[in-house]
Amino acid sequence: MILTTRAIWRPSKNNGYGTSNHLLIKGRNHNDTNRNSSEFINRSDGKVNALAKILNNQGVIEDYRKTKVLSIRRRDLRRHPLTIANVITDSNETRKHMDDRLQLHHDSIAKMSYAIVKICFQMLNATERSIFTHTWGYRDKNGNWQGIIDHLLKKEADLGTLTIFTQERMEIIDYIAMAGSTAVRFVFREPPLALLSNIFTLPFTGAVWIAVSVCILACALFLYIASKWEATVAMHPTQLGGTWADVLILIVGAVLQQGCTLEPRYAAGRCVTLLLFLALTILYSAYSANIVVLLRAPSSSVRTLPDLLYSPLKLGASDFEYNRYFFKKLNEPIRKAIYNKKIAPKGKKPNFYTMKEGVEKIRKGLFAFHMELNPGYRLIQETYQEDEKCDLVEIDYINEIDPWIPGQKRSPFKDLFKINFIKIRETGIQANNQRRLQVSRPRCSGSLSAFSSVGLTDMRPAVLAAIYGLLLAIAVLIIEIAHKHLVTRRALRMQLNQVADYHFVM
Repeated sequence: MILTTRAIWRPSKNNGYGTSNHLLIKGRNHNDTNRNSSEFINRSDGKVNALAKILNNQGVIEDYRKTKVLSIRRRDLRRHPLTIANVITDSNETRKHMDDRLQLHHDSIAKMSYAIVKICFQMLNATERSIFTHTWGYRDKNGNWQGIIDHLLKKEADLGTLTIFTQERMEIIDYIAMAGSTAVRFVFREPPLALLSNIFTLPFTGAVWIAVSVCILACALFLYIASKWEATVAMHPTQLGGTWADVLILIVGAVLQQGCTLEPRYAAGRCVTLLLFLALTILYSAYSANIVVLLRAPSSSVRTLPDLLYSPLKLGASDFEYNRYFFKKLNEPIRKAIYNKKIAPKGKKPNFYTMKEGVEKIRKGLFAFHMELNPGYRLIQETYQEDEKCDLVEIDYINEIDPWIPGQKRSPFKDLFKINFIKIRETGIQANNQRRLQVSRPRCSGSLSAFSSVGLTDMRPAVLAAIYGLLLAIAVLIIEIAHKHLVTRRALRMQLNQVADYHFVM
């Protein structure tokens, strides 16, 4: 038992305040319920330091409390034992390294929580105790709670490791304070632009493409007029014949930077041809230079969950219980489709990997991994090349606020914990602890130029164009052969008919 004197009652006949020289009238307390007869006097005679309240002809109450706030008066628990439940999921070795900065890529949330809770226990002069579990706390098939939630319900622990808010948990436990921040998100490297767009249509804007088309059509029209005139003046074997077919062959050769056996012979047509080839050469140089840049340019089109769902990226998640819980729980259409189509498709093994496997898949590209950012970024910082850190992108899937430290429902220490956690945060200890235990998002050192080969996927539109052109050429060849056979048969039939008619006439 801890005994303290809260107040002393003195009757009015022997109160000792009538003519005392140690009185200091403070004035009326307008907030007091007894406004008509309340007067506060500070008595300080070397032995007591009390706040006295004089009642009319009744007596005096000497209040010895420095404050009426219970949580402020009870800041010393006199080594009373308090327990924190720590969640260990990565390695059992974490139990030996809760206080140091070794193996920081293991159980970062548990270490961050423990560091702050330990300071809180020291501020309360409590005896620290720790218990360990493998999960934060979810209901099993029988409806029973597990992990730290079970320890809090059974009053085996007073506080627990940072926990995400859920409606079910809020009904049975209290969230005390936010003692650190962490995040669980999809992380991936930006896919190449060539994978999501046809880069051969991107170098020029729509206005430039229209201007190029108008220029080519104008040159074709003028060449047709010039070739028509040239055909009336003279005729040469390599001269344009004044037909649209000849002009079209010349224009296609100019656009594709190829030669043509037919050409204008006079000055007017030659000037137009020269200007056409000069303009197309300049455009071809600008187009080619832009294509080289776009071949390895990253795409910024995957920034939201719908983009992630319809992108060619493969998805996976770290093999932790909270991932399996939230992926199954969130029923919003886009999130549900992401889980059912890309993470756990029917008939296939769900894409849950260890942190090391997932980070390695991110490095290879075209893979988005749902992971806790702090250990994931620490592993990326240690294993990636500098140029591989420049195009990392995050997308939030759970869309939750920062986790808070859980405590027992209606715990007598709840206010004490809250006040001390606020002090820890206000003094900067929490921010300092977070900087010591967490790693920020990796950033590349400037713009490094690294060699990267162009794959078949990048050249897909060009390869398809070549294949379609080849098929079209074969089709045209077959049509020409068939047309030649038809023409030959028709001519032979006409000759036979003429011979038959001749013999008939004879």
